[in-house]
Amino acid sequence: MKKRILPTSGWRALPEVWLLLPTALVIGLVLALSGQATPASASKAPQPKAEVSLQEAQPVCQSCHANEYAVWKGSSHASATLDPVFQAELAKSGNQDACLKCHTTGFDTGSGKFMSEGVTCEACHGPFKQGHPAAETMQLPMASDTCRMCHEAAFTEWEASKHAAQKIECFDCHLAHTQGLRTGSEEKLCGACHSNEQTQLAHSRHGINGVNCTSCHMAQEMKTTANPSGMQVQVRNHSFAVGADVCNGCHGDTIHTSAKLTGSAQVVPATEAHPQEDTKAQDLEGQVNQLQKRVVALRDAAVLGLGLAFGLGGFAGLLGGIIVMVLWQHRRRSA
Repeated sequence: MKKRILPTSGWRALPEVWLLLPTALVIGLVLALSGQATPASASKAPQPKAEVSLQEAQPVCQSCHANEYAVWKGSSHASATLDPVFQAELAKSGNQDACLKCHTTGFDTGSGKFMSEGVTCEACHGPFKQGHPAAETMQLPMASDTCRMCHEAAFTEWEASKHAAQKIECFDCHLAHTQGLRTGSEEKLCGACHSNEQTQLAHSRHGINGVNCTSCHMAQEMKTTANPSGMQVQVRNHSFAVGADVCNGCHGDTIHTSAKLTGSAQVVPATEAHPQEDTKAQDLEGQVNQLQKRVVALRDAAVLGLGLAFGLGGFAGLLGGIIVMVLWQHRRRSA
């Protein structure tokens, strides 16, 4: 009698390979979760380091260079790390290493530590040389490349400027230890080389209203730093060129007014905004121009008169000398 084989049911009816299905599902789920977690963690912005605090270490240079250290202590370089504005931007930065590289001295990218806060002597002069000053000399080339290490944006603008073409370096305008101006004021600094332009500015409407050279040629603007931190800083333009955006900063309501008109709006001439002030400024400018012409005329007349006086005096002296010589010779012959 043929044995009857009863059909099986449930999981016994499946091939043996299906026994691995639960294990495969678990492994796939783990891989999927790990694959999603990896990009998220990689794209996550680095956590800010601990708050930068004042360190006890001070530049060893102060023992011999007390005067230089004293003026540096109150400079922007000395407070480059602990400046409140920088601290606020540092907390928001996604790449603090790029910031601390310039705002500290001796910063180590691997450990995140630095030798001392601020831009100290060694940041520009290099590491202290043992045996200085008897055996070793600490030198700093007076070239703009020294400033380029941290002031890349300003250096790039300066490099393409007329100042750079005339070999006017950073240190020709700025003091190294105070970062201030060599002359103490912007007017004196620019006037040292641009005296004619300084005189014209003083007699113009801009000069009367208190606008100086740097107001236009070195206007302040917000820029993104060259390093990967993306920090926004307010800096002065070092190309010294005056673009339309500079004029628009003060005269935005009067420049290209027709392009802003909509509907039935009417063009309002600039002089109608403050007619009394504009009229007064025009009168003052006219008076100044007249006085300037009179000064030039008087100066020319004085130079001409002085020349004539010297000429007549010289001629009279020469004539007197000839007469005396003739009389002396005549008297000698008579004797």
